[in-house]
Amino acid sequence: MTSSPAPVLNRRSIARTALNLMDRDGFAAFSLPRLGDELGVRTPSLYHHFRDRADVLEEVAKTIVLDTEVPETIPGEPWPEYFVKFSLNFRRTILRHRRAAPVLLQFLPRGMLLRRYEIVASQVAQHPDVPDRRHLLFMDGLEKLTLGSALVEAVALDGPRDNPFPTANEDEHPALMAAIRANELDAERLFVDQIRAFLAGVPVLDVT
Repeated sequence: MTSSPAPVLNRRSIARTALNLMDRDGFAAFSLPRLGDELGVRTPSLYHHFRDRADVLEEVAKTIVLDTEVPETIPGEPWPEYFVKFSLNFRRTILRHRRAAPVLLQFLPRGMLLRRYEIVASQVAQHPDVPDRRHLLFMDGLEKLTLGSALVEAVALDGPRDNPFPTANEDEHPALMAAIRANELDAERLFVDQIRAFLAGVPVLDVT
């Protein structure tokens, strides 16, 4: 009778298991002992690969970022569409891991995102419509809009929201309710149009 082989552990496989655990049970339920149980090892074994719980969570955040597809450029495509796809891909990735998404609030992997934003910076630099002095506003704004949209939706207790104001009511908020009724877009299309509106507005800021 042979015993099962011991699991092969490395940072990537441990982080992927941790992410799967959060996807299933939620970020608040995550702990190193539970991760060890999931891997079939004792908790001290994890310290051969990670300094502490925060180090694991940093690697989980990197794993989420790495799951995001970087779009290809398409010759002749209107220049804002590359950035719409870039932002939409990141948002979709976060929402695929909505129960783990809070990890990005505390452990957003800036170093890894810098490599992604170098791609964005090289793309925006090719378009004279956006002056050099607006490049940082452009990239920082894309990040905040994308993360904010995805995280607000990810932590919503009642799931995806085509109505971002579910507690509004006719008696107290008649103008807001009128805007909600007039909206014809689902949550993702609303996000896409928000990104397009932002991109269209950046060059306009320099018009006097």
